[in-house]
Formats: sequence, structure tokens, C-alpha cells
Amino acid sequence: MSVHDEIIKLAKDGDREAQREIYDLLIERVHRLVGRIVGNSDVDDVTQDIFINVFAKLSSFRHDSKFTTWVHRLAVNDALQHLRRRRYATSVGIESAVTNEKLLSDQMELKEIVDLAFARIDPELRSILELKDGQKLSYLEIADIVGVPIGTVGSRLNRARRELHDQLTALGWEG
Repeated sequence: MSVHDEIIKLAKDGDREAQREIYDLLIERVHRLVGRIVGNSDVDDVTQDIFINVFAKLSSFRHDSKFTTWVHRLAVNDALQHLRRRRYATSVGIESAVTNEKLLSDQMELKEIVDLAFARIDPELRSILELKDGQKLSYLEIADIVGVPIGTVGSRLNRARRELHDQLTALGWEG
């Protein structure tokens, strides 16, 4: 899925159709990425704020990376900033609202357990895990989006997977 330079130029000039085309091309990917970082309750609002930010900052896109990489970088940064502002990572409320006993007694589906475990790992690690496993991006693209060396992407991805496994184990998952 590529956003062509002509569409970007038109969108920069305020062309609403071009902006709509960019939005339509990227909304699903950005929404999924943001959802994995901030959780379901805030995903719609944060995603909309990100697109407002994308169009507000469109003139700063310099074509030194792929447009989708630039949008992903903005999305990750905005989602992480949202978490910082709301202190979401430390007061997520999931732990206090749902205990391990309730998880086990309700026999939640594996997806729900994975989502809960995913929400418990560090937001920056979640973003790298989502970019790699959810968005299927390369290490190079992820490094460009999050602004770290490629080797750091690999080590953070390993750490994210290890933390996810630890959280799944803490929730009673055996695998």
C-alpha cells in the first residue's frame, strides 16, 4: 500500500479528496497499531487525533523516508504520548478491575488473555511488537519509525516477546 507523491502534494495543499484518500489507505493500519498501544477504550479518539496531527504536520514531511513510515512514527509517538499524559501504563485499571481469579473463573478466551497480557507490557515494547508481528514491518522500517538502531529493534523485540510470555504465564496460560 503506497501513498503516491502526487496525493501527498495535493493533501499538503489542502485538497480534501487527497486527504481522504490518505486517510482511507492508512486508517486500518494506524487504528490497529494504536489499539495495540493504548487499548480499545481510547483507540478511536487517539487514532482521530493522530490523523489530525498527520494533516497538520504534512508540510514537514520531507520525503527522506516512506510516507507510511513517517505516519507510523507519528502514530507511535502520539500513542505513547497519550499513555504518558494519562499515566495509562501505570494505572491501566485492568489489573484492579480484573483479578487473576476472575480471569480463570470466567474462563476467558485465549485472545482476551493475550490482549490483557499485551496491555501489561511496556508501551514502547508493545509498539515494536505490533509493528513487527501485527504490521509485518521489517527491522529497518521499525528502526526508522521508532528512531533506534536496527540492533536495538531486535533486542527490544526479544524483550517484548519475553515479557509477553511472562505476562501470559502470570495469567495462568500454559504453553
